[in-house]
Amino acid sequence: MVDYEAEDLRAFESRLAEVVTTAEKPSSFRWRLVLGAIFACSAISACHWWRDAKVSESLLFRILSSHSAFAFSLATMCLLIIYGLNHAAKQDPEILRDTREMLSPFRLSCDHRGRLIPIPQPSTE
Repeated sequence: MVDYEAEDLRAFESRLAEVVTTAEKPSSFRWRLVLGAIFACSAISACHWWRDAKVSESLLFRILSSHSAFAFSLATMCLLIIYGLNHAAKQDPEILRDTREMLSPFRLSCDHRGRLIPIPQPSTE
């Protein structure tokens, strides 16, 4: 009987890991796409800004107003950093939070990849 229980737990663990990996792909892909687009826009507009001959004679506000693509991409990149792009991309999926709550009466938990973790018994002294 113990073998069946262990086999069921292994099957549950592998299915949970599969669900977690498929659930996190769209979110992280979307954030990488946004970051890549903003980085490319910043790099291209910085090259145009660097080649501009009037840059050395102008104030910073005039430079940014004449190169609106760079100003927009720079502001967007700052907002993404403030928002916490790394935190948003690595946030645990909802399925993991629900699964941890469901497994807690059985003295089990799971990590961010969906692998089961047994919770040790508290020592009574």
